[in-house]
Amino acid sequence: MSRRFAILLLAVSAGSACNSEEVTGGHGTPVDAQFVVGGAAATPGLTLAAGQTVRVEIELLDADGEHIHDLEDGHFASLSFSPSGLATVAAVTGEPFMFDVTAQATAGTGTVAVGYGHDVAADEDSFGPFTVTVN
Repeated sequence: MSRRFAILLLAVSAGSACNSEEVTGGHGTPVDAQFVVGGAAATPGLTLAAGQTVRVEIELLDADGEHIHDLEDGHFASLSFSPSGLATVAAVTGEPFMFDVTAQATAGTGTVAVGYGHDVAADEDSFGPFTVTVN
């Protein structure tokens, strides 16, 4: 293989979809997600106050359970509640991993799934479902 071809191949590989350690700075491959509410991890699921709005941040975790930093550039997350009326979700402008979540007005339970991807649809991978309790 010629040197020019090898350099071209390396450049194309560096610009392709993420793998476990990107050539351009690297990050681990997400294998799980956790929620941060009010600066504290909310695990294993979410507990929401009926009718109240809270800011929820999604942290993606690698295989060692460590938070993967610096994913905001070129990556997105989403939240999908089931049943869908359990909570409403509003994206926080400029923060692809933060959402304002408003719980339904009455107590109830359900689940939430986290989507992840390279565009706003965040549909390349998903994590969960995680339990949700509305008190």
